Amino acid sequence: MADKTLWKTVKKAMAAQAAALLTAAACLTAAVLSAPIPSFAAGGDGKALEEAIVKEEAAAIKGHELVAENDALALYLYEPTLSLIVRDKETGAIMESTVSESDGTLNATWEGFIKSGICFDILNDVNEERTDLTSAQADIQVTKNADGFSAAVNLTKYRISFTVNVALQEDGFTVEIPADSISEEQEKVSIGNIFLYPFLGYTYGGEREGYMLVPDGNGALIYLEDNDGRFSSPLTLKVWGDNAGVDESYVLSLFWEEYQTVNDSEPVLAPVFGMVHTDSQMAVLGIIEEGAEDARIAAYPNGAVTNYNWIAPRFTLRRIYKQLMSKEGTSAVQLQEAKRAGCDLKVRYVFTRGEEADYAGLAVKYREYLLQELTAKEDAFRIRLDFLGTDRENGMIFKKPVVMTTTDNIRDIYADLKGEGVTDIFSVYKGWQDGGIWSVPISKYKADSKIGGTSDLTRLVKESREAGIDLYLYQDALRANPDTVNTTFNVIKKLDESVYQENTYKEIYESFRFQTPDQAVKKLEASLESYGKKGVDALALTGVTNHLFSYNYNGKQYNRTENLNLFSQALESAARNFHLAMEQPLSCYWGLTDCIVGMPVSTSSYIFTDEEVPFLSIALKGVIPMYADYTNFEANKSEYFLQLVETGIYPSFYLTWEDPVDLLYTNSSDLYTSRYGVYRNEIIDYYSQLKALSDETAGAVIVDREKTADNVAVVTYSNGVKIYVNYNVQSVTCDGIALDGMSYKLVR
Repeated sequence: MADKTLWKTVKKAMAAQAAALLTAAACLTAAVLSAPIPSFAAGGDGKALEEAIVKEEAAAIKGHELVAENDALALYLYEPTLSLIVRDKETGAIMESTVSESDGTLNATWEGFIKSGICFDILNDVNEERTDLTSAQADIQVTKNADGFSAAVNLTKYRISFTVNVALQEDGFTVEIPADSISEEQEKVSIGNIFLYPFLGYTYGGEREGYMLVPDGNGALIYLEDNDGRFSSPLTLKVWGDNAGVDESYVLSLFWEEYQTVNDSEPVLAPVFGMVHTDSQMAVLGIIEEGAEDARIAAYPNGAVTNYNWIAPRFTLRRIYKQLMSKEGTSAVQLQEAKRAGCDLKVRYVFTRGEEADYAGLAVKYREYLLQELTAKEDAFRIRLDFLGTDRENGMIFKKPVVMTTTDNIRDIYADLKGEGVTDIFSVYKGWQDGGIWSVPISKYKADSKIGGTSDLTRLVKESREAGIDLYLYQDALRANPDTVNTTFNVIKKLDESVYQENTYKEIYESFRFQTPDQAVKKLEASLESYGKKGVDALALTGVTNHLFSYNYNGKQYNRTENLNLFSQALESAARNFHLAMEQPLSCYWGLTDCIVGMPVSTSSYIFTDEEVPFLSIALKGVIPMYADYTNFEANKSEYFLQLVETGIYPSFYLTWEDPVDLLYTNSSDLYTSRYGVYRNEIIDYYSQLKALSDETAGAVIVDREKTADNVAVVTYSNGVKIYVNYNVQSVTCDGIALDGMSYKLVR
């Protein structure tokens, strides 16, 4: 490559005239700075020379002209491809958004992709073509301003135009494509996907040290090492979950047509991603501010198509889907989605340096960003104890109730635990409604008579509140059960006009349907009015908190943006008068919920990831209370307990008074271990240890976390408290502190 040849020449010059070169580096002229700078390998003299050159006040770097700067960063632009270079003015480190010279192994399509700041998948009817600013014959008119620039882009080959706005911020920059700036002049020739600066911070093979941060579960890292061809495809994560109107309904744990109790993949709750160069101590966090509902995070380790490591957001504006041509579904044709996604596309890139240039530093930056958007919640420790009231099983003629936990049973459990000092409790009561847990949707506050009836449930809610216990009633505000309500109308159809069904592979209720957003909001508002009349003001919501979808209704297509707007308005309205606990809420709802229920402790363990990290829990600890998945179903409880210690996520138990064997022939058959008597002592032990830890960190946030070479996690809080967690079975010593196997220690 030309860059490498130039670098060999520079190295020889350094060896021959080191002193002269160092003197010259301090006073290089703008003309020299405008020449291409080699893509140096990690560490060594190369990186030192790179810093010596770019630390100077450069008018241009690699053909990119300076367009904006502040005290921390300088932003450079190459207009023909809208390529950017970001320079840290303190350290001289840079991150590039395009590859100036490739390794010669790529075809023409990928050659254009790696050299373009913005790339596309163009749909021509039902055919898809990947292209870039050069291949699409883009006419680009750049207008510079005080913070950056605005570019009017016309892809003349496809007669598609739009505007790109790039603005330098105090610690990074934003890039935005307003939805109303997009124009598609040819029928059925449209944008399918857009990549915004996909190669920002890229590296080649194993030449640099560092990693990519992916938002799988709590967080995961992909190392920037030479993979020796190990990967042939990328890791692609759907931001804010599947799209029921397009994606196929499936159950990952289906085996021999039976439901198996294993975990599905973890959700992507936060629209973030990152690239960390540990050798130059420069890191960037990407935050999708607009358009997350139609975005995916694509992570390409080297070997996956190219020899480069890169991670980027991919926004989908239109899809190709199959339209059924018969009720039997035996024939279908492909069609292009009629309506383009209506959201703006906006990504904020935030940079860190020095000791903060790691995943923990990026998590701290994300917390600072979130606190500009929401107010921190009270984060006092409470143990989560959820209860199942009733379910249903088949009888001779009618379905009959299976009663698991009554209101009196809950009173007895609370009283028993109070005697052991367990008083800080957060509970969600499931299956309280008339007809049992799967009788949905709920539009009226009416409790099942088998658990004690409406009046007694209302008394329990009031008594719990007076005792300082948070008791929330569980409500799935999205699903409709075809066996308990009429689902002929007001349920969504997929884009192919087939009725969406969520298959359960259970014995009693085989599938559920999704209400249309209008209907879901209508039912939710009716239920809220009914609760309010009885003084019930605490709800645990699911369904509308973690699902968005495109859908067909009455012959008209609706997209996820329209869906998001309706659910957001409904939840904002509900939060004004009710305490809401949301199950795995999308990040856009975090400001409306009292806590996050079902917070992932780990990841999906994809083969791509090299290390699990508690990115989200670092960002959110001290901001929003987080409750883990149920401890009941964890295979390795010793390790899981230590993960709760490390992350600051609070424990959760799913309890019944009766033996769960009674649920064998119900849709709750996967609740195979839940009896309070079995978990009583474990609850008391978890409460005692984790509350003591929480009291020591009350009012503080996590400022750092590291994993030592001997598998000890060290978590540092803003009040000076450090927690050491030893995940080894054998004893170890860390920072002079002796730790028994599978144990933890708090140091003030």
